[in-house]
Amino acid sequence: MVAEKGGNSKHLRQDSKDPEAAENDVVRVYGMKFCPFTHRLKLVLAAKGVDYEIININLQSKPSWYFKRDPEGKIPTLEQNGNLVMGSDVASAYVDAMYPGKQLVTTDPLKAAHEKMLLEQWAKSITGYHNYAFGKDDNNDKIIGPMKVKEGFEKVEKYLKENEGPFICGSEPGLTDYILYPHLERIGALIPLVITQFDHVKAYYDKMQDDPAVQACRISDEQHRDFIHRACAGDIDACDIGVGK
Repeated sequence: MVAEKGGNSKHLRQDSKDPEAAENDVVRVYGMKFCPFTHRLKLVLAAKGVDYEIININLQSKPSWYFKRDPEGKIPTLEQNGNLVMGSDVASAYVDAMYPGKQLVTTDPLKAAHEKMLLEQWAKSITGYHNYAFGKDDNNDKIIGPMKVKEGFEKVEKYLKENEGPFICGSEPGLTDYILYPHLERIGALIPLVITQFDHVKAYYDKMQDDPAVQACRISDEQHRDFIHRACAGDIDACDIGVGK
């Protein structure tokens, strides 16, 4: 079982102090509990069996010291021995290459290209989800959002139907699955009826729930919905739902 240290701690705000440096070789992740991109990196760390500590960052009140890690203030950032790797996809690929165990990236160049193409098409669903979750009722986001989600779902449905599975990466989840899944989890919590309209996507979603890495990083549907509700209402501490002190 992978150990996550600090995951239950409150998110640090603008007036917080710069945390002490992590111990040698310890993987530290700067992220946010409900951030789907942080979720990607956590899934990969769990799948690779890498223990890590997390420093939660309040994105609505970013600590000034964090901009020394990433000048743009984005998350997640992975830090180890003073070295920084920024961005969920880059950091996830780094973890896969750095640590032993099952390799999550395919060695088949054509399959790798097809998976990257699928993720580009999946971006439509990501855009649609954010429009629906955080958009305003008066500019049709609640209508257009699900339509964009379905566009991405159609591509994933076609891919799953035409390729051996049950996962996108084959018989076991791989990097592409862990990159795609976090937004699928959030869509399932917020607009679950969309998933039920696609048989292969629904079967895939259900199968991913059995994966140990997914189970280790799962956030309940109720917490996802509560976070969206409070964040849209302007609660800058919505990210602290379900965390301790």
